[in-house]
Amino acid sequence: MTPPEISAVICTYNRADRLALALDGLQTQTLPQTRFEIVVVDNASTDDTQAVCAAYGQRLSHLAYHYEPVQGLSTARNTGLRVAKGRYIAYLDDDAIPCASWLEEVLSAFTTVDPQPAAVGGPIYPIWELDPPGWMHYYVQGYFTILDHGSKAGWFPKGEYPYGANMSYRRDVLLAHSGFSEELGRDGKSLLSDEERLLNLTIEADGGGFYYVPSASVRHWIPKERISRSWLLKRCYWQGRSGAVVDNTLGVPAPQQWLKGLRGICNGKRWISQVLPDPQRRIRTRAWLAWYWGYLQQSCRHGVSFSSRGSEDSSVS
Repeated sequence: MTPPEISAVICTYNRADRLALALDGLQTQTLPQTRFEIVVVDNASTDDTQAVCAAYGQRLSHLAYHYEPVQGLSTARNTGLRVAKGRYIAYLDDDAIPCASWLEEVLSAFTTVDPQPAAVGGPIYPIWELDPPGWMHYYVQGYFTILDHGSKAGWFPKGEYPYGANMSYRRDVLLAHSGFSEELGRDGKSLLSDEERLLNLTIEADGGGFYYVPSASVRHWIPKERISRSWLLKRCYWQGRSGAVVDNTLGVPAPQQWLKGLRGICNGKRWISQVLPDPQRRIRTRAWLAWYWGYLQQSCRHGVSFSSRGSEDSSVS
């Protein structure tokens, strides 16, 4: 049997209802089913995830279900990479719905763009369970996994990359960089992330490019529990801690990390903006400060004894 050209990999944990919608989106792809496979990595779910996959597997012969007992998004993604058969690995979040041409557009970019991209990404549009709040500033949209670089295809600017809900890689590139760091990636006990950024930084350092395809879009579910200032600030705090882990992994000296954190925290303009009447500017500043507070706390750990994983208590509100 001819192996698939591209593998759509979904890592999932206790989201059987949303997973079904993602599978519906993959069921109606314009790319012929003989050219791709669907790999679902069940990361120790306790809901109906296995039953959902079994039901869809009866009508989707190219769907493969794999149970991964070790919890952690990076572990699940690496499992997906290991079992996938395609030359290209297209990661889709379990709460994201791809457009009908998603896989066709991703595959086209990999096979026609010169030089060949290391990775391809596209827009991620939100599906809000509740109306977005008035304080939502464009600066913080990335924390809600919203990405839109416009309607023109082209290379991501240096230092910018696809987001995890809609990112695809060449298999050989992932293998050359040993996949995703399992020191990072949410695992149910820790909210450390940035495993994608660490991987992308090393790919970029080796000369790999990241290509944006506006027609390869997905829609991403944002539940009501996340549409709050407290959730946003907690997310920013943990992104800051994750950023410090990435810098430490890349060899940035601890004193340099401390200085970066202190400069961010002590920026007077950001503190002054807290008294401004514009709620969008205030939330942007609070998000920035939460990020640097997390970064500084994690970098202080690096100066004593390194422990990337830790308590979820952010002390941010």
